[in-house]
Amino acid sequence: RRYLFADVENFLLYDLVTPGGHVNEDVFAYSNRVGDERALVIYHNRYAMARGWIHTSVPYAVKTPEGEKRLVRKTLGEGLGLNADEGLFTIFRDHVTGLEYLRSNWELWEKGLYVELGAYKCHVFLDFRQVRDDEKHPYAQLAAYLGGRGVPSVEEALREVLLQPIHRAFRALFNADLLRRLVAARVTEPGQRPD
Repeated sequence: RRYLFADVENFLLYDLVTPGGHVNEDVFAYSNRVGDERALVIYHNRYAMARGWIHTSVPYAVKTPEGEKRLVRKTLGEGLGLNADEGLFTIFRDHVTGLEYLRSNWELWEKGLYVELGAYKCHVFLDFRQVRDDEKHPYAQLAAYLGGRGVPSVEEALREVLLQPIHRAFRALFNADLLRRLVAARVTEPGQRPD
């Protein structure tokens, strides 16, 4: 997918803003897209820990219809070409770790993406797809459950969330105390009746 990293029409650089509000100059982040395909690459170029938000692109010049140049910025949501609908979520995969992540589109537009990177570590996020939160697909509930963690499969994690009420009932029914009582009440002698 070289074209996804080489084309410049939708290429944007971003700052990583630390929790203290400063730009971490040791982190290089950029997004690019071609059609519906998107990429977000984040690299930490220092022997230290880096954390913060990737939200707004660095300023870049565009020509106005009058021929003048002006500096503009885009949010990460804009740069990735995501819909700003509050009911939409985006699933994407880090091709370095193989893990999938789930984020609210609203959060990606309004806050950006929070990342933590160790020394000389990177993320290469690809395979972006937007999904809608609804009764059959409670992505908002799953996002809250994951708390930003990556998982091998978002769809598999969603099935786990959907099955949680059944798992809770099963654990309540088959707990160690109940099993000990059942073993103690079993019939061990001929003609004995269960309690």
